[in-house]
Formats: sequence, C-alpha cells, structure tokens
Amino acid sequence: MPPARPARKAAAPLIGAALYGACELGAGLFVGRFFEWGRAEAMLFLAFRPWLLVLGAASVSAWEVRRRAIFYAAALLIAACAETLLLASLGAADPWPEMLRGLVGGGAVALVTDVVVQAARRRGPRLGTPFAAALLIALLAAGAVRPYEALVLGPTAPRVQEGPKPPLLLMTSLPLVWGEGGAFDPDSRPSGSYRALEREYDVRPIDAIEPASLGGAGLMLLAQPRLLAPEELAALDEWVRGGGRLLVLADPRLVWARDWPAGHVLRPPERSLLGPLLDHWGLSLAPFSPAGPFEDELGSEGRRRLVLRAPGSLLASGAQCLRSRRFYLARCRIGRGEAVILADADVLDDRSWIRAGPHRGAERHLRTADNPLILADLLDGLAGLRRERSDRPISWQARRGPAVAATRRRALLLASLPILAALATGLGLLYGVRRLPTDLSTGMPTVNNTRTEESGAP
Repeated sequence: MPPARPARKAAAPLIGAALYGACELGAGLFVGRFFEWGRAEAMLFLAFRPWLLVLGAASVSAWEVRRRAIFYAAALLIAACAETLLLASLGAADPWPEMLRGLVGGGAVALVTDVVVQAARRRGPRLGTPFAAALLIALLAAGAVRPYEALVLGPTAPRVQEGPKPPLLLMTSLPLVWGEGGAFDPDSRPSGSYRALEREYDVRPIDAIEPASLGGAGLMLLAQPRLLAPEELAALDEWVRGGGRLLVLADPRLVWARDWPAGHVLRPPERSLLGPLLDHWGLSLAPFSPAGPFEDELGSEGRRRLVLRAPGSLLASGAQCLRSRRFYLARCRIGRGEAVILADADVLDDRSWIRAGPHRGAERHLRTADNPLILADLLDGLAGLRRERSDRPISWQARRGPAVAATRRRALLLASLPILAALATGLGLLYGVRRLPTDLSTGMPTVNNTRTEESGAP
C-alpha cells in the first residue's frame, strides 16, 4: 500500500478533532457566555462535552475502530489544550487538575457512546446511528450525565473545619437566621449566607445591644439593624472602645427591602439607621450614583469576587476613620477597638452570590460570587486570624481595568492555536501528500522522467 493512504486516513480524524475542539470552545464562549459567567475555569466547556461527543460519535460511526480512536483522543486533547491555554491566560491559578478530570471524564463518555452507537449500527447502519444518538441525548437530558459531572467537577462540598470556631455575635434585621418566611413559617430555613457564616463561626444572634449581651464577646457583625435606642448606641460605642471588633453593614439603599410591602413586620429598613453612630465616629454614608449592581475583587486568599447590588459611598471626616481606596469600605480605630464599615447589606442576599437556592449554596460550582467568604475574611482580619476558608476557592476572571479586553483577546488567540495547528496538519496530510505521486516499490516521491526515458538519455 502506498504511504499516502495511511496519511490520508489520519487526515480526516485530525480535521474532525480540530472541528470538535472549535465547537466545544465556541459553545462555551457563545452559548454558555463564558465571559459573563466570570469563572476562569473549564466547568462551562466541560458541560457541553458529553453532548458534543454524542454528535461526534454519530458523525464518525462509519469509520474503522482505529480512526475513531484517533478522533476521540485528538478531539479531547485539542479541546483540553485550547481551554487550558484560555484559562491560564485569564489568571486561573491551577487549571491542570480540572483539565485531567475533563480528559478522564470525556474518555469515559466517548467509550460508552461509541459502544452504544456501534452496537446500534450493527442492527442497521441507516437507522441505527440516528436512533443511538437520539437515545444517548435523551439519557443525558434525563440525568445520566451526573456521574460525569461528579467526576469532572471534583470536590464541591465545603471543607470540615477542625477545632472550635471563633464566636461571633450577630445582630440584624435581615432575614438570615429564620429565612424570608420568618420564625413561624415551618417551611422557612436559614439563608445560604447564614449557613456560610455558621461554617466559619460559632454564630450567636442577639436581639438587643446591652452590656449583658456584649459581655465576653470580642467579634460582632452588625448588618442593617433596626433602629437602635440611644442607650444601645452608647453601649455599642463603649464596647468597641474597650477592644471590641465590629463589622458593620450599613446600606443607604437596601434593594432587599423591596421584597416586602411597606409596614410589613419582616421588612428591614431600606436606609441604614446607624447615622448617629457613624457621625460620632466621623464617618458619613450616602447613596452611590449611579445605583445598581457593582462588582469588585476583594479578599486575602487569591482573587475573590464581590457583588454589591446598590452600594453606598463612605466619606471620612475625622481622624478615627479612614476610607479605603474602595468607596464603599472604611476602617475606624475606636479606642482600643476597631470597626470596618461596608456600605452595602445586600451583600448577604443569597441572590447576589448563589445560582441555586440556599440549600445548595454550599456547593462550589453553584456560587456566582464569594460574598460570605469576603465577609469572613474581613471578620478574621479584625480578629487577627489567618486560616483557610471552609468553602473552596474559585478562580475568577479579572472583570475590571483597562487591560481586561487586551487580556481576553490574547487568551482567545492562544486558545485557537491548538485548533489551528491540528487543522493545518490534517489539511497538509490530506492535500500535501496527494500532490506527490509515489513510487510503489520504494515509497518515495517520484519525478516525472517521461521525457528522458523516451529520448533514451542515460
């Protein structure tokens, strides 16, 4: 057999693999809206992989087993290389474990899919392949993809914290402890934000600020509280000056409050009622214009994503408080204590950081932001603690700054290189070899010697 035949046979799997890689990359970028998703992770691309492998298996069902194996292996490697280059360029801390899990999961799906398609094809090449593809797609839609998802996602549950948790006082008017149904609703459950805080701290909710409730405590979260009496404000100020550490969430425009009608018993105050305390510390709070969702990167463990729904703006007028370079955050030294003020309380609204309901908020792959983790970072900073968070970290894309567009263009260019290289190699094998006739006896390209042979030249 001339060597051109094996080369041409290898060309089709390479070209098909390049097209598969382009389809998987394009599905994640355009159908899944990868850049809007915000993660520098392959999760979104891996979600499309089983479906595309079914279509790929149906497309190459007529090939011999060796060519199909080359197609599956090359397709998964090209897609993995393209996506890993994209993620690494966007700042992914460690994309390699996810790439390896995706290869193993994709290989398993390809094997099962190919066996099913080939078994159906033996019963009838014309109808067997479409029927097998339709059956596999129906199984995927019915949840058969869950073992694959469990494999490629890796560990998603929170880590178990060893040892005692730091105590944390919590006073709030927000529906955190009992959920939005209130304490008398049997179907209401604690919010996802409250559960996230409970994984980090021994949370102790309090209803009133007085020496008895503050006694012995060193750390407190005060989140959009009700109107505090003057004696409560005085007790809180005295507690901080005596060495207390306080994180305040004061929102001048609470979007969450609009979920309840005016006058409803569960409705939290739409505007912060802590003005007298903040004025006493030399800090003023005002709505930020334009009001609306705001994203930022904050945190001590790598890049964390913070989503604020309608943050306010802080302005320090005294020597005790200093506003950070972020307009919504300030730090105050009050006597021997310290307070951090964040001008947004919607940060604890589950809708700001969880894609699913509060009962699945602990699952890493469903988080859309790191709001409770950032609050835990701020609280640990106040308490002088350094420890690993219970909820597992996420690699986020950079979302702000003038270099983001240039970084994305460079990332897309790098991601396209494995696909273009495979496509060029396949086309070269297909058309380059075809242009060179070969000597059947030697397998080497021949030169047209017809004229010299006819003339009898030596």
